[in-house]
Amino acid sequence: MAWHTLFKTRWQALALREQRGLGIASALVLASLVWSVALAPALRTLKGVEAQNMQLGITAERMQALQARAKLLQAKPLATPANTLRALQSATTALGKVASLQVLGEQATVTLRQISASALAAWLSPETGVGLSPSEVHLQRDANSAEPQWSGTLVFRLPGLKATAP
Repeated sequence: MAWHTLFKTRWQALALREQRGLGIASALVLASLVWSVALAPALRTLKGVEAQNMQLGITAERMQALQARAKLLQAKPLATPANTLRALQSATTALGKVASLQVLGEQATVTLRQISASALAAWLSPETGVGLSPSEVHLQRDANSAEPQWSGTLVFRLPGLKATAP
């Protein structure tokens, strides 16, 4: 309690004008402390809520779209290996002279010769093409062509396919 009596003695020794000045200064320091600790962070949080809410809305929409796509894929019947092979054969035939298919056991190899990048992308697309993902890809870009063209092989695994097809 020695500091308390020392403070009280010094306070009483000050003139009334000095006491008021110290009181006002103390009130200003206290007000700035309350502002910086309690009010300013809360106001910053409130200002950021709208942007954060919009970002969360965008994320929620994206997740709902992914959920809808997952439900569609779950509802889609599983393709049999024979149906998958037929789809791969017809998609390869649709490419014409630039593609050939060889099937050996559970492995189907598609050989491509100078196919455009856009045709290859459409052929691999789940919506318009074969819709399969190759397990191995060995492609090289043909340097002699003006438009990017690719040549090489794509290997597809068809588990459950036992017969060798042409």
